[in-house]
Amino acid sequence: MNILIAMDSFKGSVSSLEAGTAVKQGIEDAGLVAEATILPVADGGEGTVEAFIDQTQGQLKSAEVTGPFGEKVQAVYGIEGKKVILEVAATSGITMVPKNKLDPWLATSYGLGELIKQLVEEGYREFIIGLGGSATNDAGFGMLQALGYRFKTKNGKVANRDICEMKHIEIVDDTQVLPELKSCRFVIASDVINPLCGNKGATAVFGPQKGVKETEVKEIDQLLAHFAQVTADYLKEDFAGKEGAGAAGGLGFAILAYLKGVIEPGFQLLAKEKNLAEEVAKADLLITGEGRLDAQSVMGKVPSALAKMAQDKPLIVLAGSVSEDVGQCNKHGIDAFFPIIRQIASEEETLKKETTIESIRQTAEQLFRFYQKMK
Repeated sequence: MNILIAMDSFKGSVSSLEAGTAVKQGIEDAGLVAEATILPVADGGEGTVEAFIDQTQGQLKSAEVTGPFGEKVQAVYGIEGKKVILEVAATSGITMVPKNKLDPWLATSYGLGELIKQLVEEGYREFIIGLGGSATNDAGFGMLQALGYRFKTKNGKVANRDICEMKHIEIVDDTQVLPELKSCRFVIASDVINPLCGNKGATAVFGPQKGVKETEVKEIDQLLAHFAQVTADYLKEDFAGKEGAGAAGGLGFAILAYLKGVIEPGFQLLAKEKNLAEEVAKADLLITGEGRLDAQSVMGKVPSALAKMAQDKPLIVLAGSVSEDVGQCNKHGIDAFFPIIRQIASEEETLKKETTIESIRQTAEQLFRFYQKMK
């Protein structure tokens, strides 16, 4: 029996590889004789770098950059040949910040720009950037400043990286931008199709989870709209309405407009790079999972994307938690799902790495003990 274990990360808890390893251990502890292959997957969020680098000749590296609130953080990235794999979750990720400390007015993408600049100066020209899990809502304002862009008032005053500065800017000064950026290729790994502004934009849809209060949505959205208009005047093209411009608090907009990036759905991009279809074809059973399974999981996230590839092969999902509407997943190729939480505990205790790993292992073990009985 061939089992393909293709787990996504459990955000803020365990990586894709750690989750997959726990599943495999559970299968072995159940006494099942099977060929179990672990293939980490991701959709552009946390764990994207590790998933791309796994089972390649690539390397994981790290660099010190500015975190979402100005603190110094060690951002992990991947190098595979001449290609760089980055993820916003490593430079300005929402899991880096306690929920009560989230502040959309101050959170910055500056660290992502610092990391890109460093790597460009080292000679790299091809970038894949996962845009999931961002704590920022700055439309890439900080990232662009780290890359050398200066945004000025009509009187020539240079704006700082706080988003409240956007309302004053009228001029884009690119005289200090790295000239090598023009020869770089940027691919965005993201499943988000939202535009930058409006009722379906970055602030209205994703802002609340980043600390945007209901009373602030309109004001922040207007700031981003002004930034987009200044950008359109500068580039002679409007990128605010492009699909994916609203990804990662508008980072999609900045990369599309200023870095001439292209967007590809995160899971599909990874699947192509890792020849995932071949692994699925060899498998008799597929196991996947993520931190939370809900009705939105059928909208291009890892479980539903894998279900489309699996077609008539059985697919099981192990999830950190599930929502009331999760039953809809059964209508989209997910044959069965199992929440792994085993006892009532605080969120902090539940999300501990060792707790999550053991919960995944035990769930997999019990599942395959039962499976062997039913054979």
